[in-house]
Amino acid sequence: MDYKCVPFEPPIDRKNAVPGVASSLDAVIASEAKAGWEFAGLENHSTEVPGSNGCFGFGATSPSEKTFSVAVSRK
Repeated sequence: MDYKCVPFEPPIDRKNAVPGVASSLDAVIASEAKAGWEFAGLENHSTEVPGSNGCFGFGATSPSEKTFSVAVSRK
């Protein structure tokens, strides 16, 4: 079996957050289904984004955590 991961970062609208996210996920699932992929799930992962020393210390940033989602499909 083959698997495919597609980044999933839907635009968030304060007034319509849940339906908007659901609609975006539906669009990803439909698009992948047209290519013959079956939706297997939505996975969240976290990673640490390194900080920056900036230029001579100006504009330095601390490391931060980034969480992202991927839509997983299988064929």
